[in-house]
Amino acid sequence: MPFAASGQSTRSVLLEDIRFKPAKLTVRRGTLVTFRWRDAATPHNVRSRGEPRFRGSGDRTRGTHEVRFRKAGTYRYVCTIHPGMSGRIVVR
Repeated sequence: MPFAASGQSTRSVLLEDIRFKPAKLTVRRGTLVTFRWRDAATPHNVRSRGEPRFRGSGDRTRGTHEVRFRKAGTYRYVCTIHPGMSGRIVVR
């Protein structure tokens, strides 16, 4: 499972091929995660599910959405447009 390297505070999740890449990301508290739209004209969103929660994005076809994860826990999220498109971020 990929970890943010020591001193590294930014990671990315791609929205591509109707998937979150990577689908699971493990980071340290305080890491900024940037969700990046890479699926051309296919719209996606990022919606937090369960607890703990984070501020999600609206529907879009391009751009980025940033979330800084300050508390430990497993954050689950989905794209509500595409059933089965889900991911999680584990914050330690």
